[in-house]
Amino acid sequence: MSFARKSSSKMPTNWWFILPIVAFVPWYGMLIAMLICWAAQGYPMYWFMHGPKASPVYISDIGATNLRPLFISCAGWQGLGYFLTIICEYWQRGGFKNKKVLMAPGFTRHETRLLFASAIIGGLGEIALLMCSIFSTALYHHVHLAMVGVFVVLMFFSVCCHSTAYFIMGKYYALIHPLSKLSDSEIDLSNVLSRREWKGYIWNKYTLSATCKMVWLTLAVIWAICFGAISNDSRSACFEWLLAFWFGILFVILAIDFYLGSRFQTESLYFGSIPKEHLMQFPNYRYLVEAEDSDDSMTTTVDKA
Repeated sequence: MSFARKSSSKMPTNWWFILPIVAFVPWYGMLIAMLICWAAQGYPMYWFMHGPKASPVYISDIGATNLRPLFISCAGWQGLGYFLTIICEYWQRGGFKNKKVLMAPGFTRHETRLLFASAIIGGLGEIALLMCSIFSTALYHHVHLAMVGVFVVLMFFSVCCHSTAYFIMGKYYALIHPLSKLSDSEIDLSNVLSRREWKGYIWNKYTLSATCKMVWLTLAVIWAICFGAISNDSRSACFEWLLAFWFGILFVILAIDFYLGSRFQTESLYFGSIPKEHLMQFPNYRYLVEAEDSDDSMTTTVDKA
């Protein structure tokens, strides 16, 4: 028996996927505005800068000028947006004991815990970025650099937690995916995480998302090392600008996660074909299956009446 799909619709089942987009668009606007203002000023070296002329200058250098309010407000907006995005996913997947799930819940308790950890760690990292913008490099140089370091480290662990949650979901989903081509005797849903091998439809939406995040994170780490290790200010600043724009790609990946995750009971090509006996083995899905059966029973009763 399959988990019946609800009525099809061309419209998204929920619009939460807009949240990460709203979070990062002002960040991009800030970066572009900073570059335009710096160019319009004649590519200056500011009074607090030392050493040979750099081109481009660091984001923090421009953010320490009269554009400081823009820097603070957009850093705060982006940080709040990131935290709300991750905590919203936690809630949509059944966190905070939410019974009306809007995204497919995790298969074990580990996924929701990892998402919650990702939100808290990322939120603290974003607070560090806000402090970085408040304590400008012109007046509080050492505090500013310390906050940059805290932001980078905490965001690294936040993305790691988020990616791990998706890898776990992907490993379970691979076994019960309708395209896995595994017989019922081959589907063993016990001790899945302790087994090294991956079986079934490995490259599903969860695994692909987790892989994209890890590729994003790997490149971000490489560029962050270049940003911190290169002594030439111009080249180092180039990597800082690259990282700042690259950061927005993470929000795009999260928006895609939201859009695909919200379609699991309506427009999903495969979720509706998963046998209920497989889903019933997971506590997070047992409630959904029972609720679906209850709805079907009520509908049948009404039809007979």
